Amino acid sequence: MKPFKSVVIVKYPLDLVWTTIRDRLPEMVPMLGDVASITVLDRREDSGGIIGLVNEWRLRLNIPTVLSAVVKPEMLGWIDRAEWRDVTHKCRWAIEPFFLTEAVRCAGTTVYEPAIGGRGARITFAGALDIDNARLGVIPTSLGIPVSAALEMLVSTLIPKNFRKTTDALAKLLGDAK
Repeated sequence: MKPFKSVVIVKYPLDLVWTTIRDRLPEMVPMLGDVASITVLDRREDSGGIIGLVNEWRLRLNIPTVLSAVVKPEMLGWIDRAEWRDVTHKCRWAIEPFFLTEAVRCAGTTVYEPAIGGRGARITFAGALDIDNARLGVIPTSLGIPVSAALEMLVSTLIPKNFRKTTDALAKLLGDAK
């Protein structure tokens, strides 16, 4: 299991940051670079202030030649299942990749807290990635690298990087809204 964590402080109030990331994520796509689309597949709200969201993320990345026989462009993305709790400003999430779905488990929490004397928000994004080596049979061993280690390194750096890009896009979106 490979843990990861990122902490970002943004100069917008907590409630605005919370609702913007939760409710306006698809609007941020033009500012996310390698993200082709984010589609809300399902949204459920209960009376206790819990919102369940299922989002589909599609990426546009150049696939290295060595992986192009195995990884197709339509495999670049994931389903993001999240539970947003208004009372605690915590979001529990799990990611289901389109590629090696049975072998890869990734889940965590994102915690939103007031910062900068209430004028900003601190966002802590933390999770863990677990790759089941026994289920990696689809990848040719002729690549000559420990596949699980390479995947862990790639995904555990890509996810926090995407989080950082999302907070940058949030700032741009909110800055343009002024």
